[in-house]
Amino acid sequence: MKNLINYLNKHGVFVILPFFTYLVFIIFQKEFNEFERYFFGFFFFFTLLLSNFYFITFHTEKIHQHSENSQGRFKFLAHTLGIVFFLSLTFASYYWCLYDYNNENFINVKNTNHFLEFLYYSFGIFIMNNSSEIQANSLYAKLFVGTEMLTAFITLILILANFKDLKTKKGNIN
Repeated sequence: MKNLINYLNKHGVFVILPFFTYLVFIIFQKEFNEFERYFFGFFFFFTLLLSNFYFITFHTEKIHQHSENSQGRFKFLAHTLGIVFFLSLTFASYYWCLYDYNNENFINVKNTNHFLEFLYYSFGIFIMNNSSEIQANSLYAKLFVGTEMLTAFITLILILANFKDLKTKKGNIN
């Protein structure tokens, strides 16, 4: 339980960060001119890229730690599931913020529980089996969806390449 709390303390900021950024935008929206709104979109996207880079580097470090441990693949899978969950939650929060800012960024979004709709959409994109009716409509939304697809692909490559390696190392130890 203590490890879970430490894990959430380290990674929870990247789930909360888009909400905080969007809250700042909503508070100062009337004072922003068109250039500042445009700049906000780039800052939002930069924050997304930064959090993705952090998650991927964290996951790579965990692979290295687990490769030296005899029970590494089970912990590796647990960390991988945690990374997938947090990345999907982060992207869902970004999608929700984009939709709340301008509902034309995404089409076919149901009128109830927008965040849950985007969480389902994010998990669908991340596991590369998107069965949701939601579609990205604007350039920003398409950039965010493309970034999630790229992150999912990189994570999948890390999982496949290193799980096989961890499995053979475990077989050599026994």
